[in-house]
Amino acid sequence: MSLPMKKPNFEQIIEIFCLIIWLLFAVLSAFFMVTLEVSTLSVITYFFVVLCPLALLLYHFKQRLIQPFYHLSTTIEAIKNEEYGQRFYTSDSSGTLHSLQQETQQLCQQLQSFKSERDHQAILLFRLIEQLPSPIAIFDNDTALVHANEAFSNWIGKPWQSLRLLKAHKFSLEYHSGHWHFNHPTLGDEWQLRYSELTIAGMQAHLVILTDVQAVVSQAQRDAWQKMIRVLSHEIHNSLSPIKSLAQTLIEIPTTQENQADFEQALGVIVQRSDGLMSFVNRYASVAKQHQLRIEAISISDLLTPLVGLFDNRVRLTIEQDFTLQIDQSLLEQALVNLIKNALEAESERNAVCVKAYHNHKFAGIEVLDEGHGIKNTDNLFVPFYTTKTTGKGIGLILAKNIVEQHNGKLSLTNRKDAQGAIAHIQLPLAVANR
Repeated sequence: MSLPMKKPNFEQIIEIFCLIIWLLFAVLSAFFMVTLEVSTLSVITYFFVVLCPLALLLYHFKQRLIQPFYHLSTTIEAIKNEEYGQRFYTSDSSGTLHSLQQETQQLCQQLQSFKSERDHQAILLFRLIEQLPSPIAIFDNDTALVHANEAFSNWIGKPWQSLRLLKAHKFSLEYHSGHWHFNHPTLGDEWQLRYSELTIAGMQAHLVILTDVQAVVSQAQRDAWQKMIRVLSHEIHNSLSPIKSLAQTLIEIPTTQENQADFEQALGVIVQRSDGLMSFVNRYASVAKQHQLRIEAISISDLLTPLVGLFDNRVRLTIEQDFTLQIDQSLLEQALVNLIKNALEAESERNAVCVKAYHNHKFAGIEVLDEGHGIKNTDNLFVPFYTTKTTGKGIGLILAKNIVEQHNGKLSLTNRKDAQGAIAHIQLPLAVANR
């Protein structure tokens, strides 16, 4: 079986061309020398004087023709390695090679500019990472450590620079199927992993952030305490100020028969404000109270239909399909009444509130939709005693949220996307019989 002939490349074609020209010239010269019967000395002289210089000239011609391609290949290899100082060069001051030189120089300058900008962004990212308190590490596509911050060094107990390019599993981290996780079971209880993919200096990398779970919980507790103290201090100050003022006045004024009525009135105000303060404390305690649930099976229609009748046809009820919930009926009714009353107070009397119920074989959903002005400040929605109503007490939403969460559910209140107004959404576990 004969092997297929390889097609000669460009360099080989030039060599064959130059060889054919030299051989042709040599054969023609030999023919004329034989015809003219020149001497041997003349033949030798002709070889060294004419044929050898011709061979050198053809070799130089070949090199001159191929050399630009060598330079271009070297330049492309340098560009691949992001070394833009090595550039294509030719001595021609015009023509195709001169144009090629200018184009490659412009390309290298642009790529150098892009590389400088990209490196600058990478440096900024690294500096930002170094300033953050959470342990942060950057791994390449082979899960080798590329960069980290001081917090990560403290977490592993060694400077990360001494462990650079070690695989992630050396740090109890693993990457599998697009997700990062700990390979040590206890770390997951203490730390939370967040991760994302990014490009750094043209390299695909993984940014891994470790968050101290206890620190997050502590911060949430501090925020809750600050909100509670802010509300308590405001309410207690408002109640104690008039009590203190009246008490000082009673001390300074001697008791006589003429001012007995004033004394009784002042004492009555003190009692009234004291009762108000006691009522406030009791209501605040009720917000976080863990209710004793009396769980029973009830259909969604039996739960919602009586509630709708309480509001003089101002509530429209839509149930996609009847289903059963395992709930404490009286408590959940209380939560729904608060949500419906809020919705009714948010809009004019000619508009109706819509209550919808549905399930998706995983959980049950109850939505209360209004067409009011929407929610302007969502940060304080579930802060106890925060209210924008002149007669409101600010405990309806937090009580509803507490009741829903004790049913292992979720309560959210957001602005509607399909129309003006707000939507309260309750998500509850679905009874097993409906799954």
